[in-house]
Amino acid sequence: MALQSLVKRAAVVAASAAVALGALSGTASANPKAGYVGPGQANNWTAVWCVQHDINAFSQARGGWYPHLTEDGYWGPNTDNAIHWFQNQLISYTKSADGIVGPLTGDMLLAYGDTGQDGRCGAALPTTS
Repeated sequence: MALQSLVKRAAVVAASAAVALGALSGTASANPKAGYVGPGQANNWTAVWCVQHDINAFSQARGGWYPHLTEDGYWGPNTDNAIHWFQNQLISYTKSADGIVGPLTGDMLLAYGDTGQDGRCGAALPTTS
């Protein structure tokens, strides 16, 4: 059982690396000046909604690995748990599962989430470039 989990995680990391190289090079409407999102942050509605929406898209693309989040734009315990889960899935890129959406986590949400949101998520989430 532990080996299956390790193999699954390795597959996600390998696939993530391939997608990240292409997706991060051309993130539309990226905003390195957007505020961080998470506990203790300003948390504008659009940014929180984008976090929720992109985690749902990431999970759905992988067969529903995480329970569907209500996309209500409010940071609560379910969103907090989900961002920790998301960061743990991509720990080699996000560097830590601190529950804060900073530039690295913002990049990953935009790379793996639903990028067809007419640029509003790219403008709302912090990114590295």
